[in-house]
Amino acid sequence: VANLTPLSVVASHLVKVQGNDYDFVAKVTNPNPDYGSSDVEYEIEFYDATGTALTSRTGSFYILPGQTKYIVEAPLSFSQAVQRATLTVKRVAWQQLDPLAAAGISLLVRAADYGSATQPGAVGQVDGTIYNSSDYDLAQTDLVILLFDGSSTIIGVNRTQIRTFLAKTTRAFSVAWFTPLTGAPQRTEAQVTTNVFENSNFLRQYQQPERFQQYY
Repeated sequence: VANLTPLSVVASHLVKVQGNDYDFVAKVTNPNPDYGSSDVEYEIEFYDATGTALTSRTGSFYILPGQTKYIVEAPLSFSQAVQRATLTVKRVAWQQLDPLAAAGISLLVRAADYGSATQPGAVGQVDGTIYNSSDYDLAQTDLVILLFDGSSTIIGVNRTQIRTFLAKTTRAFSVAWFTPLTGAPQRTEAQVTTNVFENSNFLRQYQQPERFQQYY
């Protein structure tokens, strides 16, 4: 089995929404060019201002070979104030993927602009479009939206899904915020991904990938 480099958690960020409600986002990088995973298990630990661990939660995500992606947990509600949070990768079920399989799926965010809300009760929203330039109809794509203030601090996190995304088509999206942001959005970042390890996501069936697990 190849000697793989562990996933790297580049950053973890806790976004205060209001009161003791928060959103969490982490940036994770997979440096391996031929191996990814459809099942990465993680744990997020939450701490108060004194550094005392308050609680934790677990989850899982997929990541492609060579991919850097955002992991979002939202909304989060606590009984007391939380100062910071960190994500730790606990287990990776590695899968080898033909580079052509990942390269054949190209999703391009053509626009993602923050502006005034049109949805009732919303304080602002991001509207944009995504183009599926691949030859495959995708059953599901996952979209993460980040809002940054003038100092490049994340002040807003949101996510949604696009179902039945046909090949060579453009889809519009709109995501809204319903609580005031802690600053003025100066930049928007949108990331769209799809799970290429999930055969049901495609009309074409990929060969069964080689599997093995790495424990941390």
